[in-house]
Amino acid sequence: MGQSVQKRILLILTMLFLVQVSWAQNKDQSQADPRYIIDPETGKLSMSIRIWGEVKVPGVKLVPSDADLISILSYVGGPTDKAKLSNIRILRFNETEGEPRVIVANVEKFLETGNSEHIPKIYPNDTIIVKGTIWKILSTATPYINLMVTLINGYYLYTRTTV
Repeated sequence: MGQSVQKRILLILTMLFLVQVSWAQNKDQSQADPRYIIDPETGKLSMSIRIWGEVKVPGVKLVPSDADLISILSYVGGPTDKAKLSNIRILRFNETEGEPRVIVANVEKFLETGNSEHIPKIYPNDTIIVKGTIWKILSTATPYINLMVTLINGYYLYTRTTV
């Protein structure tokens, strides 16, 4: 065989090898868990979660796949001063065998005892809801209560002077 024929055969074999490797990689990716993502910034395995309520930066976040609830609270800037840490709800988007769809975490108890049984595992697509305390409700309602009392007082003074 001539040298040009050998080069062509070598080129064809190389191309077939590359196509096979590419096909194998695509096959592996299609069998991967779609709930986990490779973070383009860090190159690490990550998951998407949603966090609402009394945290400094709520929203949809991309966090490391091994992140726990305490880490996630840190990623979003921490809880606000009006957060009720004893009643954080975790809603499971993807059902996990043996676990309820709604889980209540007591971060306050964890901070007191250091016992990690109060901190449930976080899975991809979970929604974390950090509720506010009664003081949050009162501080939100105070301006409206103040306005209502002022209007009632004004009405009382008006009706008292017109009689």
